[in-house]
Amino acid sequence: MRKLKFLILSLLLGSSVASAQIDVQQVLSIGRNAIYFNDYIVSMGYFNQVIGLRPWMAEPYFYRSVAKINLDDYRGAEEDATLALERNPFLSRAYLVRGIARFSQKAYEPSISDFQHGLSLAPSDVGLRYNLAIAFLEAKRYEEADSTARTLLRFSPRNKDAYRLIAQAALERKDTIQAQQQIAELLRRDSTYSPAYLLQAQIAADRKDYPTATKAIDKVIQLEGGNASLFVNRAILRYHQNDFQGAMEDYTEAITLEPTNIPARNNRALLRSQVGEYSRAVKDWDEVISREPKNYIARYNRALLHIRLGNPRAALQDLNLVLDQYPIFSEGFLARAEARRMIGDIKGAGRDQIHVFDLQNNKQYRSAAAKASKEKAKSKATRSKEDEAIEKYNMLVETAPKADAEKPKYTSQVRGRVQDRDTQAVPKADLSLTYFTEVDKNGNQSRVFFSPLLDRYNALQRQSDKRAPRILLQERTIALSHEQIKALEQDIVHLSKTDQETATLYLRRGINYALLQDLDQAILDFTRAIKLAPQHPLAYFARASATMRRSEAEQGRLPEEHSAQETMIIRSAATGGKAVTTQPSTAPLVRPTRLSEQPPLIDLNQAIALDPQFAYAYYNRANLYVRSGEEDKALLDYTKAIELSPSFAEAYYNRGLLFFALGKVNEGTRDLSKAGELGLYEAYSLIKRMNK
Repeated sequence: MRKLKFLILSLLLGSSVASAQIDVQQVLSIGRNAIYFNDYIVSMGYFNQVIGLRPWMAEPYFYRSVAKINLDDYRGAEEDATLALERNPFLSRAYLVRGIARFSQKAYEPSISDFQHGLSLAPSDVGLRYNLAIAFLEAKRYEEADSTARTLLRFSPRNKDAYRLIAQAALERKDTIQAQQQIAELLRRDSTYSPAYLLQAQIAADRKDYPTATKAIDKVIQLEGGNASLFVNRAILRYHQNDFQGAMEDYTEAITLEPTNIPARNNRALLRSQVGEYSRAVKDWDEVISREPKNYIARYNRALLHIRLGNPRAALQDLNLVLDQYPIFSEGFLARAEARRMIGDIKGAGRDQIHVFDLQNNKQYRSAAAKASKEKAKSKATRSKEDEAIEKYNMLVETAPKADAEKPKYTSQVRGRVQDRDTQAVPKADLSLTYFTEVDKNGNQSRVFFSPLLDRYNALQRQSDKRAPRILLQERTIALSHEQIKALEQDIVHLSKTDQETATLYLRRGINYALLQDLDQAILDFTRAIKLAPQHPLAYFARASATMRRSEAEQGRLPEEHSAQETMIIRSAATGGKAVTTQPSTAPLVRPTRLSEQPPLIDLNQAIALDPQFAYAYYNRANLYVRSGEEDKALLDYTKAIELSPSFAEAYYNRGLLFFALGKVNEGTRDLSKAGELGLYEAYSLIKRMNK
């Protein structure tokens, strides 16, 4: 126990210890687990430990650069990737990461150089070639983008993204025939590939073929569901077809999905004004101005509505600000003259009218006014978001359909099997124990699952220890903040100082380790808890969850480890600066061949035996059965979980997907509908896809 305490304290408090006392590869593995589960701040803590002990190693700098990429610290990621390459110039993945970091800083030519250098070391790396094509596209080197994407198809013939890049390069070259050929090939290969429909909509909109563009956007919405930009795009297409009501409905849907979407509120306000919904339009302008106080177009439109609604003093507040900014805007002065007359300021109104008369006799003003009048005369004229000309105050903001610009990413998807990036319905993940809940940008808390077993356990712990944190169940562990990491580390140190060994101590410390992604140590602590309290269902459940997470992380890393096969060159002070060559481990993972022998299943069986009412153990076991191909057993467990917890949306969702996979469309539709009713709204878009 004393040796374990020393290791914990040295790792968490940063004590200076001999490198031999810490298993560097294990610490690296924990850090990589954290990256896999998107816990980037946690991961950097582990990589920093390795760098402090063995600063000559390339790997910790490389993985820290990956973490920084995902935290949008592109400059830091570039510096770390460079440090990795200084230690190992043959690390092709470091060129990939540095190229992404440079691309993200708009240094396109250096990023191209990095991707090309990486390909010289690993010619078959799909991720490097894919990102090189994107970089060429952004650098406006369209012929090279096309050539790179076509080469990518030789390595990955089923790669739909390669066809899309070829189509995008053709569009940039104004070769719509070639673009349409690639889009047709994409849709022949996969009729559910939404980026192809977006490109189709873009081409049709450019040709002012609004009905065709609308149909293409309809298809994307059917496939992708709730995406505010899609509804904004369709709204402008409907507006061009005089479908004002449909356009307003789409803007309303976009605002529901994204309340901060300014173009949607701007355009809905203009349309509401056109159909006489003045008070509702004012509310939209109020929201726009609260978010953008210097949006003078919004202020002018609101002022016009205040005049129409008989609120001249409110109108004057906006008009004064607008005219200070645009002193030659004659329409604005005429509007202010009217507002002044409404409050009895006849002299002020007269001064504004005289100013307009002076403007109209100015040659430069007449030329600008004629140009503005010509713009207004265009049928269904619109303006771009960047166009802030006040004369265009009554034009809708144009947001033409366009496929989102692809950005290079460092993920397993682009690193390895890009050809397998088919859009799939992904089941909800296993549940695990945590102390934290996630709150999104709108203040909504992530789902927390009620359990009588947990409720009783938390109540007992609070009675004996007021410091005991409340244990919760969640679908996934959230990315931790610095404060949360520090709290977990301090709790581990506190628990490790006591000589009293209890199941409660080990369960709590195991959860701490699991949240810090040290899954091996978490499993060790859960095992100790079970030895001290063999009738503890939560300990079995927690150990099963940690074991499955560790297996998932290991499997996720295997393609990376096997695909690179890079020679690691490390300069070590111990070897007098000579190059030391090592190979990444490719030893196969040893696992039981039969599911019945797998530790997670054994643990879940025991948890259920100890508490047959614990619905979430059935759910996790059902997920394990699905992954092992035992669908009948999975269906039974999902059904049991729903029976015990009738509002368990995730169980309905996963059972619905399993029904669809088994060809039982009616049953699958029914379950997904129930999941949507219970709050998993993405189930509705899946229903449309599955029943197309």
